[in-house]
Amino acid sequence: MWCMCTIISKNYVAFARTLVESFLQHHPGGKAYVLLADDPEGLPGSRQELFEWVDLGEIGLPDAPSLKFKYNVTEFNTAVKPFFLDYLLRVRGHDKMVYFDPDILVLRNMDDVYQMLDDTAVILTPHILSPLPDDGKRPEEIDLLKAGVYNLGFLAISRSAASDRLLGWWKERLRHYCWLEPDRGFHVDQKWMDFAPAMFDGVYVSRDSALNAAYWNVHERKITYRDGVFHVNGKPLTFYHFSGFMPDLSGISRHQNRFGWSETADLYHLFRVYAAKLEKHGLAETSGYRYAYGRFDNGSKIPDVVRMLYRAAGPEASRFGDPFRTTDPGGFYRWLLAPLDGDGSIPRLLHEIYLRRGDLRSLFPDPLGANRRALLEWGRQYAPAEYGIDAADWNAAIDRAVADGAVAEPMPSRPARHTGIGRQGGVRGPAGRGRRRRHRPIVRSRAAKRASGRRSRRRHG
Repeated sequence: MWCMCTIISKNYVAFARTLVESFLQHHPGGKAYVLLADDPEGLPGSRQELFEWVDLGEIGLPDAPSLKFKYNVTEFNTAVKPFFLDYLLRVRGHDKMVYFDPDILVLRNMDDVYQMLDDTAVILTPHILSPLPDDGKRPEEIDLLKAGVYNLGFLAISRSAASDRLLGWWKERLRHYCWLEPDRGFHVDQKWMDFAPAMFDGVYVSRDSALNAAYWNVHERKITYRDGVFHVNGKPLTFYHFSGFMPDLSGISRHQNRFGWSETADLYHLFRVYAAKLEKHGLAETSGYRYAYGRFDNGSKIPDVVRMLYRAAGPEASRFGDPFRTTDPGGFYRWLLAPLDGDGSIPRLLHEIYLRRGDLRSLFPDPLGANRRALLEWGRQYAPAEYGIDAADWNAAIDRAVADGAVAEPMPSRPARHTGIGRQGGVRGPAGRGRRRRHRPIVRSRAAKRASGRRSRRRHG
């Protein structure tokens, strides 16, 4: 039996429907599984689809509440991948399985791929098979070095001792290090797979240009349309990966600026076909579904800086219990809003934001001394809007800190330039692209801060 799987949060339901429909069109009698890396609340009542839903509770995910909290939506959806594959092979008993990212359209039968799994444990596809021009356009080879050699939007795997070893290693790595921090060498589940061909037997790297065509390899894969069939470099295209898809079709991908539609007319036709399928499967409605693990239980957003603080605590984070709860006096949420050193300093969360903001460090060089009150007032005025923090709880924490200390200086007349923290936790530059700063240990006491003096403040620069 032809079997495939994918992983989504609720807002990608239309993508999963489109993928599965295209797969079953070319594999009649096949089987498709969709893991919902989200809470099912809000999905259509019966959840009847062409595929079989799999819930997170079925796959044996360890430390599930912690993983849901410490990883953002992209990180979490990729962190569960090896657990899902292991479940389908070991528990559900499938001998062969193909994983697709949900934003893929299958265009022909894949018997050749399934047959290859008779003799190999894992099939990977590189992002590119030939060099990209070194012209400063995106993507460039440096981008792909950061993302990883192989694109994990596709992976084919068979049940074997070799794949068991690979999945065991991969699961352990993604439990702890499934981060989207490319400047630090992490690109969720994908970058880890660079090790696979060297570390594990039975890993096959496919150079078939009909597999995993996407924006990153348009330079080497010419898409044409003739006789009702899409081709790549003159042979039938197996599947296209619509990574960075823009529903208004204003470009090939939001991640690239190398090619436009004038150079890729037949590819534009493929995109129009795909957009129509997404529309048929409810993209307009489902794209607005809210990710359940993106907010605390009081509805306030969880900023990336909060997730970083939680995972920086390591095993000690278990003492907080459920990190999503906001009413537990000993919980993580209350700990974030408590004073840094317990004596009326600044809230821990404000201190961590300060450490990641060069503009704040310039404006308030002495955050626990002479500039403390001004930093608190900045936090009251700007942090709730910029970081999605619950204003009522946040302002109460600021009020407590203000009441405990004397005014040292007024708020600067010109507020900080609000670069914010990017989607990946980096400080945004002028172009808005995330730029990572290495995470620093949390300063836990005013005494420790004063002891480190000016040298400590320079170290965070």
